[in-house]
Amino acid sequence: MVLSENLKKNSILINSKAVTRWELIAEMVEIAIKNGQIDSGLRDSTIKALIDREKSMSTGIGNGVAIPHCTTPEINEIVIVMTISSKGIDFESIDNHPVRIAILLLVPKNKLTQHIKTLAGIAKLMSDENLRDTLLAAKTPDVVLKELKKHDTQK
Repeated sequence: MVLSENLKKNSILINSKAVTRWELIAEMVEIAIKNGQIDSGLRDSTIKALIDREKSMSTGIGNGVAIPHCTTPEINEIVIVMTISSKGIDFESIDNHPVRIAILLLVPKNKLTQHIKTLAGIAKLMSDENLRDTLLAAKTPDVVLKELKKHDTQK
């Protein structure tokens, strides 16, 4: 999965105002609703599924990155939202560092293989320190997409 081809400009939030991981998850779901990727009637069930998943084991993968995710039978296409936080948010990450880049991933329930491959692809991409630094310095969603595309073509 190529992140730059599946992430839309209006699904990128620079300077998230969230203070907790729960606020961040809700903020990301709101972006997906605003963009028409999730029906507003699914707000509560989607947030609950993401929080339940997060409570079972943190999605903070280290290096200031988290990938809150879940599968849901209520969508037909993968939903991806990215937020960047200048302050960082405690996600109880495996390395105990605050999360500054979060990538929300919602996958249709019937696409479990795609879910696992997409998670692995995002984790691999975000393991690149230069890319993370560039994303954190980005001032606009356009710059984020440009850098992700550039990184995708270098692989």
